[in-house]
Amino acid sequence: MPLGTIAVYNKVDGVGVIADEDGERRPFSGMETQTTREGQRVLFDVIGEKATNVIAVR
Repeated sequence: MPLGTIAVYNKVDGVGVIADEDGERRPFSGMETQTTREGQRVLFDVIGEKATNVIAVR
């Protein structure tokens, strides 16, 4: 699983963007993660252009 951070999160729409360590930015749904705090480090899988299975790094 790649490591990245939540770059942007829109609480109204429940969607956001994860920036990985290479600077690649991928959309994700807030329903897939344990947190929606911008700057939170997360692990995630990638399916197509979307981040999935987002897990907060403790």
